[in-house]
Amino acid sequence: MRILFYISIFISGLITAFTFFFAHKLTVPFDPAKDLLGGGNGNPALFFVLAPGLVSFYFYFSLIFVFEKLHKSFSLTKQKWFKYSYLLVFLFIGVTTFYRAIIYRNYINTNHPYMEVGLLSQFSNHIFFNIWTFIALLSFIGFISFWTKKN
Repeated sequence: MRILFYISIFISGLITAFTFFFAHKLTVPFDPAKDLLGGGNGNPALFFVLAPGLVSFYFYFSLIFVFEKLHKSFSLTKQKWFKYSYLLVFLFIGVTTFYRAIIYRNYINTNHPYMEVGLLSQFSNHIFFNIWTFIALLSFIGFISFWTKKN
C-alpha cells in the first residue's frame, strides 16, 4: 500500500512540474509596441494552472508526510540545519520573486498608461510559475513538515 502512495506522489509530482513548465512557457508576453500578431486577452497559461490544481495540491500535501519521514532519520542538529535552510531558501526566493513582480508591474504600467496592471496578471505568470517558485514551495513544505510530527 505504501508503494502505491509513493507512485501517486511521483506521478502527481510530474504533473505539477509540467504545470509549472507549461504555465511558464505559455504566459502571454507584454508587447508595448503591439508587434505581436494575434489578439484577444486570453491567457492559455491559466489552463495549466487551474486544470491540474487539485493534483498539485495533493502533491504538496503528501510531501509533508514524506519530508516528515525523511527528517526522522536525521540527527537533531541536522534537523535544525534543514529547518533553517528550508526557511532561508523559501524567504530568499519569495522576496526575490515579489521584487521581480513589482519591477515588472511598474514596467508594464509605465509603458501602457491606459491599462493598470496588478502583481498577478496575465503577463506575470512567468514570474510566479517557474523552477524557482517550484523549489520555494518544496522548501516551504519541508519547513512545515517539522510541525506535523506525531507523538
